[in-house]
Amino acid sequence: MAMPKPASIADYDAACTEQGRAALAVVRGIVTDLSPEHVERLSYGIPTFFHAGRRVLHCAAWAEHLAIYPVPEAPPGDPGLGGELTAYVKGKGTLHFPYAVPLPVPLVARVVRAHLLRAGWTDPQAQ
Repeated sequence: MAMPKPASIADYDAACTEQGRAALAVVRGIVTDLSPEHVERLSYGIPTFFHAGRRVLHCAAWAEHLAIYPVPEAPPGDPGLGGELTAYVKGKGTLHFPYAVPLPVPLVARVVRAHLLRAGWTDPQAQ
């Protein structure tokens, strides 16, 4: 998505395609379900989620795909995550989820969970 740097999340969303907004809404829903106290703000001109003051992940709605940055390390409870992400890794540290196919929501939820764990989040289901 080639656009001027947005001033707000609303500006960013307004400049996205319908597919981009829908994909971002899915990620926002996952983050909210797992970390209701998270904060979303722009960082590097794209939506970025924070938990307890720590960056969790960046998301960008490009013309043809949703990008999530960075690629997470597989957490101890999910050692197969890295292998399942291989098909989506593009470039250095970026996951691309093309709009041409349905968003793999369970996999995206595992990505968000891995990032939250790295940011110090405690999984309530693990207790």
